[in-house]
Amino acid sequence: MSGLNAEIKDTLKTDPRPLIKAVKDEAGEIKESGADLVKDAPSEGHLELCSSVLAAYDTLLPVLGGSESTISFISDSMMRGVNSWSMRASLGLMLYVCRNNTDRLRDIFGWLMKQYGATFRWTSPHKEDELSDSFSVEIQRCFYFEFFKSHDAPFLTPVLCQLDSLWFNSVDPEKHGFFFDKQRYRTQGYGAQVCVFPIVQKKKSG
Repeated sequence: MSGLNAEIKDTLKTDPRPLIKAVKDEAGEIKESGADLVKDAPSEGHLELCSSVLAAYDTLLPVLGGSESTISFISDSMMRGVNSWSMRASLGLMLYVCRNNTDRLRDIFGWLMKQYGATFRWTSPHKEDELSDSFSVEIQRCFYFEFFKSHDAPFLTPVLCQLDSLWFNSVDPEKHGFFFDKQRYRTQGYGAQVCVFPIVQKKKSG
């Protein structure tokens, strides 16, 4: 909401309060109608987040006049709200303590994924050969995708998928000793059956 508030004020040059109120009101109704989706504490947070995104789309669509421009506006708002200095600093610290150690990074991602709760299903396969040691976080069930699909709005899932770039664009192979394999990266929001986040560490020759 903070990102949306700032984006409305700066881009639309209007008082954001009426639009924010409309978004919050509709989001509350959407969340209430989806109460059966709540399986644990994390899923309640997922529901609130997705309800807000859907409500923002419904509210801003007639204002902005087109689906693409509305999705872009909400995406910019989401990134603006999340991409803070503290977030970047936390990601930087995480990657620093895991430099040259993909096992440690895998353990951290495993812990993080557990915080997503029962409405996400995931695995973390590990592969090793003569040239590299790699693992990937693979999500078979994503609350976000299933929520938006149930509301005939799967095109809104990438609004949340884009946040992945905050961490994988922070990976520096020279500094951290591993890289994010963008060739194999995919998410359900972009049409894949399974979300795949691959990390690869090349082995030193000799």
